Amino acid sequence: MKISVIIPVHDLGEKILPCLNSIYAQDLPKSEYETLVVFDSCTDDSENVVREWVKQHSDMRIRAFRTNCSCPGGARNVGLDNALGEFILFVDGDDRLMNDSAMTILYNAAQGHNAVRMTDHGLSGGTVKFSKRLTMWLHFFSRELIGSDRFTDMLLNEDFEFVRRIRNKPGYNEATVDVPLYFYNYDRARMIARIENVIGLSRERAKQGLPPLFVSDEFIPDEMDESAKARIRQSAVWAKDK
Repeated sequence: MKISVIIPVHDLGEKILPCLNSIYAQDLPKSEYETLVVFDSCTDDSENVVREWVKQHSDMRIRAFRTNCSCPGGARNVGLDNALGEFILFVDGDDRLMNDSAMTILYNAAQGHNAVRMTDHGLSGGTVKFSKRLTMWLHFFSRELIGSDRFTDMLLNEDFEFVRRIRNKPGYNEATVDVPLYFYNYDRARMIARIENVIGLSRERAKQGLPPLFVSDEFIPDEMDESAKARIRQSAVWAKDK
């Protein structure tokens, strides 16, 4: 099998349907890729939505898992532990592939390489260019390259930390693809709220001598106003230094 697509899901409901439809629409033969959906601490009808979708797409190779990791990385780890594909593609459940040949393009580009980095992407809800960063969903890694490496239980920037670790491996050899293949739904308000929530949790953890729940302040959105950036950086430094 060529590709394993790993989708973490937390209370998405019908928001996951465009994602699943975009994967189903791929021109790669259905026998050459699989989809692993990992329901993490879901309290809504996400699982029923996916189950009903699967009934209407019986030729789709799809497996579902339940976990209570309550962190994005933990759900992706479940997918990695069960993936069978030669290459791994991570897709967030509220995003989608924007090109019906996305997986074919990525797999072909990967020949002779163990990784592919996408240098462009589609975006809604902002102007941030995530292609300038070590964004997880813009990378396509061989399962052999990933090996036993897994995501940490951090709540923010866990993808940056994981990608950086994989890219620093000896023998890392990437190709690049300039055609936008991935469409990211960016919710600026939700992201800022998540950042401030995780920093608050990290501040409480610091009082107990525990490490923060994020790596660094490199995830701060470029378009955030300067006062918000300063507040988050101050909190981040405080949390990391304690």
